[in-house]
Amino acid sequence: MKLLLADDHSLFREGIRMVLESLAGEPLTVVEASDFPQVLARVRASNDIDVALVDLAMPGMDGLSAIGAIRRAAPDLYLVVVSASEDPQVVRRALDAGAHGYISKSAGSAEMMKGIRSVLDGDIFVAPPVSAADVAPAKPGDFDAERLRSLLTPRQRDVLAMLRQGKSNKEVARDLNLAEITVKLHVTAILRSLGCENRTQAAILAAKMGL
Repeated sequence: MKLLLADDHSLFREGIRMVLESLAGEPLTVVEASDFPQVLARVRASNDIDVALVDLAMPGMDGLSAIGAIRRAAPDLYLVVVSASEDPQVVRRALDAGAHGYISKSAGSAEMMKGIRSVLDGDIFVAPPVSAADVAPAKPGDFDAERLRSLLTPRQRDVLAMLRQGKSNKEVARDLNLAEITVKLHVTAILRSLGCENRTQAAILAAKMGL
């Protein structure tokens, strides 16, 4: 796994790096950045970074604007915010901007690794002490297609587009060259992220989103 660790405090980066290397259970390559321009330079220079852990309060750009810029520069990158803020409104805005997860700096190291694994599996992850319920997506009456698209990874959007066509997990797996269990995980994550109870509701939203 290749990970981008972005924070403007070198001691924090060093500590997190040591913890993640001890918990990863697999070879881990870590690339570091200390401001948002460096983050953008790193992701543009390397297309094999799996996940980025990014602090919101770094020099160079507004943190929420930077999330969008990073996602545009590297659409397939999984981005997790690691921040000192535990304000649910900040968490919601970060997720709306395109982050796949949000981890408070007060969370434990095991929780951080759990978050990384979750987003790599296609989930949207919010670590305690903030809960997913605190930052639940807007109600259907507040429909915003762009916001909903930002909650999904590119692969999840591909899967959702096929759900709209009425395809089964087996058919989606065949068409996207994925394992069926991977498709099931994507579907579960899609339903959770969009606040849907079933595939039919997700398919209706997909049509409204233009997928």
